[in-house]
Formats: sequence, structure tokens, C-alpha cells
Amino acid sequence: KPFLRNGNGEKRLKFQMIGSNHHQDSCQRGWRLMYILTSFHRCSDVMKPFLLTFLQDACASPGLQYQGIAKACEQNLRRTFQYGGRVQYPNNMELKAMMAGRSSKRQLFLLPGGIERHLKIKTCSVALDVIEELCFEMGLQRMEALDEHAVFLVTHKGNKDLLF
Repeated sequence: KPFLRNGNGEKRLKFQMIGSNHHQDSCQRGWRLMYILTSFHRCSDVMKPFLLTFLQDACASPGLQYQGIAKACEQNLRRTFQYGGRVQYPNNMELKAMMAGRSSKRQLFLLPGGIERHLKIKTCSVALDVIEELCFEMGLQRMEALDEHAVFLVTHKGNKDLLF
């Protein structure tokens, strides 16, 4: 369900995020909520330019305390529009981690030959990101190399499912 459907929502958002609220903890929680929303939900096409402008302004404002998370929100929003957002909503543990400011985790990947490789996975990471990083580390930088690789999910039962 799209959030913030019109320009009035953008005005409320700006007021709540950088307006009269001087409590750092509250602002920080607001930005973290924005991070979660931009990771999981597409806003409406009408709201998108207003939200992007707001996030870009927050990123470009010199001295603004929340420039880093504003940039992460902007990237999340772009990826959500590009890939459609996450299908699986975060579980309680992931949600608590995001609200605590942790937006990535190290994920184990098993490569042929029994090689184990840990990669940093962010909230909006997709299988293509993993393939690109692994190919880059192997020195395979041609686009054709990406088409020759796939990621499989190995569950606790040992089943393998093709992700990408």
C-alpha cells in the first residue's frame, strides 16, 4: 500500500523530520522509520518527486546531522522503485536491528570447492548485488560474466532454491 500519497504528506513529513522537534532521539527514530519505509514500500508516483527532493535536500544540507541516513533513504527509495521493494517483511530481530541503527549484516556464501565467503548484505540488497561483488573479486568485470553466475539459497533442510 503506497504511503504519503500527496504533497500534504510531504509537508507533514518535513515538519516531523526536521521541523520543530528538537529531541535528537525522536528525530533519529523518525529517520530510521523513513529508512524502513523506503526499503519496503513504494510510495505513489505522485509522491515520488516530492520525497526524492526532500531526501536530496537533506543530503545536500551542509552540517545536517542526518545526512548519512538521508542518503541511505534516497538509495533505498530508488532501489525500491527499480526492483519493487522487498517481498518478505522484516522479522522482529531485523526490525529491532534497523531501529537500533544497524542496516547490514554479514552473510555467509558457499562457493564451489567448499570456499566460504562473507559479504555485507544491506536491507535493499538483491541477488544481482551479490553476483556483481563476487564476480568483481574474481576479476570478472565483463557484463557477460554476470549472466553466467547464479545464487542459490540453501535452507536449514539442505534444499536449494534458485534466487537469481
